[in-house]
Amino acid sequence: MLNVGNVGAQDLMITSIDSSAFPEVKFQIVYKGKKKFDKSELSLTQDSRPLAFTINESAPGSAPEKGRAIFLLIEASGNTFGKPLIEMREGVISAMDNLEPEDLFNAATFGSYEVDSVGLVKMADHFSASHGQIRESIISKMRAFEDTALRSDLYKNILESINYFNAEKGIPQHRILIVLSAARNNSKSPQTSSSVIGTAKEFGMPVHSITVLSSDSAYSAGRMDLISRKTKGKYFTCKSQIEIANAITDILNLPVPESMKDATYEVSLTAFNELQLNTAKIELNFRGTRQIITASTFSGGSLIPEDYRKYMWISIGILGLIVIIMILINVFSRRKLRFSSKENDLTAPEIIEDEAPIIEEKPQVPTIRVQQKSSYKKQETEVSSPVFPNEPPKSNGPVVLVSLNGRTQTYPLIKEETFIGRHDSNDIHVPEQTVTGRHAVIRLKLGKVSIEDLGSTNGTFVNGERIRSKEIMPSDRIRVGQIEITVKV
Repeated sequence: MLNVGNVGAQDLMITSIDSSAFPEVKFQIVYKGKKKFDKSELSLTQDSRPLAFTINESAPGSAPEKGRAIFLLIEASGNTFGKPLIEMREGVISAMDNLEPEDLFNAATFGSYEVDSVGLVKMADHFSASHGQIRESIISKMRAFEDTALRSDLYKNILESINYFNAEKGIPQHRILIVLSAARNNSKSPQTSSSVIGTAKEFGMPVHSITVLSSDSAYSAGRMDLISRKTKGKYFTCKSQIEIANAITDILNLPVPESMKDATYEVSLTAFNELQLNTAKIELNFRGTRQIITASTFSGGSLIPEDYRKYMWISIGILGLIVIIMILINVFSRRKLRFSSKENDLTAPEIIEDEAPIIEEKPQVPTIRVQQKSSYKKQETEVSSPVFPNEPPKSNGPVVLVSLNGRTQTYPLIKEETFIGRHDSNDIHVPEQTVTGRHAVIRLKLGKVSIEDLGSTNGTFVNGERIRSKEIMPSDRIRVGQIEITVKV
């Protein structure tokens, strides 16, 4: 089990933990930071006591981010004055079609036509996904001046480009530096190729170099080939704009370097278990963030032994199958009962007594006690035989007519809910064996009358159809058990 607290911007993520051999604990971590992972920055404690641990690297690196940051450094000096610069400009513009929409891009020119270097001339102040605007800037700003001394501050401007990369905020970790030059360094700057190699390695930045030959005869490319090889970059020599465009495209199509991939590590330790509790809270600290790991002998927090888990799942499956069969039986039984009711709405269903045994009907007529309760008055009528008044009393509102054996009793609806049942607590008390204790309720709301069955044994029927709840129309015939009911609105 893993609990995390006070994590903040998390560079280190725990992906799995194995404490089945407690107190031996193993867990896997993935590092997604931008800085190189340093094992010395990781510490583990239990109850404020440091824990000794071993850590094995399975995939070194740091996390890639969506998109890339690409910077193109272009020499515009006396070495590239004239046709070479035209070829370079057209090759760059053509290669920009291979940029991805999420790529952040910028370009800069450099040269030295005076004693002192003029430094970088950037096409935009910052990296941008507006590739079209930078393309227009390259077309309008990319100029070289004639210089017979052929001065070029190449190394100084490569270092300045690396520093520009590291000064930019919010750019992707995947960074590509391409140097397009005549590969000659001829200036008063004290920077050397060794300075470039050292700085590039420090920041983990390959220097990809494209040397443009300024004449038909090849010449020594100086130290740029060495710089690219030492920093794990690519090196090309080109003459035409097509060759330049192809070289830039090849660099843009390089796979993500191993240093950009997620770094994964496996950590092993032995937890303190002096009290034989077989559980431990381990605190992981990394660069000011904290994570809590709860390790115990019960892998994943399960209290069921591994040998019995398969039997548990088999039992759960059998129980589930039984439940499904019972549900299907209940559904088909209800459908059969509903079908039988529709076939013969005049024949009462089989009487099943839920609260008292069925008393065999005797020849003599039983005494029926009918009771009505309301918030206004209580009426009780005791009849020696089921004889109701022939004419119902006059009422200005809806009334319920209850009929049995050809006799009718009238009840005015004076409440929002009028309950019908065999118990004397009902508003309409009908001591008939086919009527359930609390059988149904008649509701009066906004001038509309409806009836709802309250889960009775023998059901409530409207026009021969067994219902759960239904609005009552003046012509509807209602049956509750063997009692016929009519509602007059």
